[in-house]
Amino acid sequence: MNSAYVYLQLYRLFDENTPLSVDCGKLCNSACCGGDDSGMLLFPGEKQVYTLINPTNMRIEDTDLAYRYNNKEYKTPILFCDGHCDRYIRPLACRIFPLTPVLDDNGQIEIITDPRAKSICPLAKTLYIDEYDENFVKSVKKAFTLLNKNKHVHAFMVEYTKYIKDFLKFFE
Repeated sequence: MNSAYVYLQLYRLFDENTPLSVDCGKLCNSACCGGDDSGMLLFPGEKQVYTLINPTNMRIEDTDLAYRYNNKEYKTPILFCDGHCDRYIRPLACRIFPLTPVLDDNGQIEIITDPRAKSICPLAKTLYIDEYDENFVKSVKKAFTLLNKNKHVHAFMVEYTKYIKDFLKFFE
């Protein structure tokens, strides 16, 4: 699988699809573009996109979020930017913010408001999933339903779901 190609195609789902039909960044002065100290996790294979385009205002580091696939341990990379970027080279996590995928009890993709977003995003604090732009939510679901068919991505999603559910405990 050419991961970079897959992600570049998925990115196109979000070229015009956003959480609201208006620029939500005006509500919070683009708080989600926090600059050097904030970053977005990259999904399995997504790092290849940034290896190809090699943007000068972004850097990638490994996180402690690890998962196993085919008896090998992988660390999840995180992409940091300077708070300003070309919208068309944003990672998938930026494009779907403040939503995130998790696995339900049957191993299927479920889309939720990312609990990590609740501290910075007015939408995450106040909106229910059905209050976001319907096409945006459908695109997030479509992207991750497709990605989850890949066994490597699914292995990541198992650990990522546990990771996100640990954050959800603070909002129950």
